[in-house]
Amino acid sequence: MTTRSPDALLRNVAGHTMDVLTLAALVTLASLVIFLVLQASAIPTLAPSMPTINAGLIASTLLLLRQWKKGRDAELAARAGASHLRRRDPVTQLPNTEGFVEALGHQASTQPRVAVVCISLERLRDVYDRLGAGCGDEVLRELSLRLCSALGHTGTVARIGDNTLALFHPSSSEIKLALVGGQIGKLMALPVATPAGEVAVGATIGVNFADLSVTDPREALRQARLACSAARTAGGDLAFFDASLDEAQRLKLDLEIELRQALADGVLRMVYQPQIDERGVTIGVEALMRWPHSTRGAIPPSLFVPLAEAAGLGEALGRYAMDHAFADSVLWPNLKVAINVSPIQLQSPGFITTVRDLLKKHDVKPQGFEFEITEGLLLEAGTTVLGNLEQLRKLGFQIALDDFGTGYSSLSYLGQFPIDKIKIDRSFVTPLGVREDAASIIRAISDLSGAIGVKVLAEGVETRAQLDMLRAEGCNQAQGYFVAPPMARAQILQHFGQVETTVRERRLRAA
Repeated sequence: MTTRSPDALLRNVAGHTMDVLTLAALVTLASLVIFLVLQASAIPTLAPSMPTINAGLIASTLLLLRQWKKGRDAELAARAGASHLRRRDPVTQLPNTEGFVEALGHQASTQPRVAVVCISLERLRDVYDRLGAGCGDEVLRELSLRLCSALGHTGTVARIGDNTLALFHPSSSEIKLALVGGQIGKLMALPVATPAGEVAVGATIGVNFADLSVTDPREALRQARLACSAARTAGGDLAFFDASLDEAQRLKLDLEIELRQALADGVLRMVYQPQIDERGVTIGVEALMRWPHSTRGAIPPSLFVPLAEAAGLGEALGRYAMDHAFADSVLWPNLKVAINVSPIQLQSPGFITTVRDLLKKHDVKPQGFEFEITEGLLLEAGTTVLGNLEQLRKLGFQIALDDFGTGYSSLSYLGQFPIDKIKIDRSFVTPLGVREDAASIIRAISDLSGAIGVKVLAEGVETRAQLDMLRAEGCNQAQGYFVAPPMARAQILQHFGQVETTVRERRLRAA
């Protein structure tokens, strides 16, 4: 919603007041002329003076009328100027979203078939954050000028978001050739000279070939934005809109609504995958969330977890998982429970308070749990994340580094952050016995973890051969379908009892 400053409001009120006063003066003078004419007809002695009096009054009326018209014209011009400014971006002087949609509407009456292009400048926000608003504005203006120069007078360029430009071009074939050839992307990727040095900003592009005779301009722009989002999700530079993207978007919105309801109704379920040591003894379980949808079937975490985070439900989902895992852990006090924690949770200043509240609610001890974090989180760890990790360690929780080896400079984290365990990603376990270097990688990780006193567990163990090779290379803790699949809490109790009985029997036979 647009707000107006007190000065602007006062000027507006003053303008209206002058209009009212001018009109009042005109009415008064006109009334006075009429009154004097009537008086002159009634009083003959006034008749000789009437022409002079009337001439003065008429002249005053004309002057006031001229002043009123001048003020009225100035007000109309000011309104037109304000309306124009409302449709312009103040940094680039390009049309903003309203101006762009309006231009698309005008285009519909002349040449309705257009290419609507949405261009997301992916690293522009970094420029603003690192180099300041002045430098960011300069880069944005330069990129805007490049687009305008490339299009000439055949298209319209606009700024429709903080880091998003848009354009439309009446020749779909020409713009398609330019896009497929990567010309617009290359134009956006060329370095921009700034006082801080050259800066390069990449672009993700979404294209919608629209017929404005049947498609509303706002809808045409929305579809271009959707294509841009699809390109970013797919990790590409360019995507074209088609109906399937709309269907996917509607499904996403439907799932978001249903996920909110599922959280409120307690529909989501926790399952637990056992973890064993070198003796085959179950030493812990990893808590995993499942969504058994009533009509869509089982929805995998790889779908609903990112959906929850994008919808602002990341903290709620994390709290739900901790709440249920803490509650279920009471049933198996001898097993350590591993719980995945998202970056969104650890970036929250209130995370430790939430953890304390849940510990108190279920009367459980932190020593019975470990929180699993990813390498990507450590790469961008700020003071809040590091503070929360330290607080967790002080409370008695252990910290495990999940998916080890799939992120960034993995080894450097082991000495910098409070890590108690690393979990070797399944991508290193699967090639065991197939690739010659697979065992060497496991051995190197095991040797390193032993040297710095960090436990190591391998994920994704699917066969006896993999388990034997892991143990041979010094990795003694394991998790995977060969060990046991994820189970409901009742199954964990049964499984834990069976495993313990088997272990006792083996010990007796060995004795």
